[in-house]
Amino acid sequence: MRLSALPHFSMLLLATLWMAAPVPAAAKGLMDMYALAKQHDTDIQIAESRYRAETQKKPIARANLLPQATLKANTTDTRHETRGQTFGIPGRTVDFNSHGYSLNLSQALYHRDFYVQFRQAQNSADKARVDLDAAHQNLIVRTADAYFDVLAAQDAVTFQKAEKKAIGRQLKQAKQHFHVGIIAITDVHEAQASYDLASVKEIEALNSLEISKAALEVIVAQRMDNLFPLSDRMELVAPAPNDTEDWIAKGLQQNLALLSSEHASRIARQEVKLQLSRHHPTLDIVGSYSYADTGGISGPREMEDTHLGLELSMPIFQGGRTYYSTKQARHNAALAQSEYEKVRRQTIQDVRDAYLNVISGISRVKALATAVESNEAAARAAEAGFQAGTRTSVDVLLAVQDTFRAKRDHARARYDYLLHTLKLKQATGTLSVDDLLKIDDWLN
Repeated sequence: MRLSALPHFSMLLLATLWMAAPVPAAAKGLMDMYALAKQHDTDIQIAESRYRAETQKKPIARANLLPQATLKANTTDTRHETRGQTFGIPGRTVDFNSHGYSLNLSQALYHRDFYVQFRQAQNSADKARVDLDAAHQNLIVRTADAYFDVLAAQDAVTFQKAEKKAIGRQLKQAKQHFHVGIIAITDVHEAQASYDLASVKEIEALNSLEISKAALEVIVAQRMDNLFPLSDRMELVAPAPNDTEDWIAKGLQQNLALLSSEHASRIARQEVKLQLSRHHPTLDIVGSYSYADTGGISGPREMEDTHLGLELSMPIFQGGRTYYSTKQARHNAALAQSEYEKVRRQTIQDVRDAYLNVISGISRVKALATAVESNEAAARAAEAGFQAGTRTSVDVLLAVQDTFRAKRDHARARYDYLLHTLKLKQATGTLSVDDLLKIDDWLN
């Protein structure tokens, strides 16, 4: 389309919309935002702290299987006073010190609960790793979502200002035509009402922009006023493979929320085994050495004791604690299995929705691009008709509003398409920073 071929109104309209302002040196891209988010986002910090805490369960559980040693020492000052006679020996007062130490050793030979706890701790560590990976994927999506919301809000402000300016020009023309008697006063009122409404929408757009910037600031902990916009280099790429069932199968294998729920279900089943193991006997190697140096009426003496043997413990009755703990664990295991099934079904829905949103997003972007062109043509025709006296000012205003609405929808559709591609990969557990890098290359 050559600008020289357009009427004056269209040239002003397009120039207002597409004249690109120079990008400030401090402008940031999507990868810059993600780098800041990794450093400052509180959700990712919580996830990392939870992961580090959960991974300690494994060495704690392993400690039960290793030798245990306890060293104790003591010292006591005693005054022993005796009155009367004992075997003809008169009573007296004796002050003395008793001191000594002991070393106790044990090694578990058979503790079924220790082995179950160790396997349970391993699954807890695996679940924590999956949850941390899910938190990182969620951070990618949240960062991109907040970034695109700012861009969309900036576009809305730009379009609304341009729309207001175009309507203002139409209002000026309507007043001029009314003064020379070409149109009725109702056309002027219509143009004035449209201009006032455009002013209100501009205020709302500016407010939405501030809200979107504040939402991004929550993630990156910095105020961001300059972001790189999305360029025309963006490609509309269909999902590969282009089949819903293939993506669903991948999601059922790799979706991180589903994997986490699977680990949770496994941990709950192991809890049942752990409670049942309380019925089992335990066998330990035990050994001890003790030394004591003490005094008394009979005089000082030293004692040494050394023990080495096996210790068998057989639980018989604990008031029903083991029975009811096992029963509770079975209910929790059933709950975890039901939650797993819920997540599995939700995963299927999320994958299907994300896939369909990507497919429809491509068609929507293309359709809206065509709608922009057709609305621009309609606006030019309405303007020409108004100048010729065959169209009213209302016709021009409606055409202008439809044009800017199409442009806003087209810009938003591009961001939504990119976000849906990220959500599709998140639903299948394959989302990575490389996906952000690809989008970042499309930013100016």
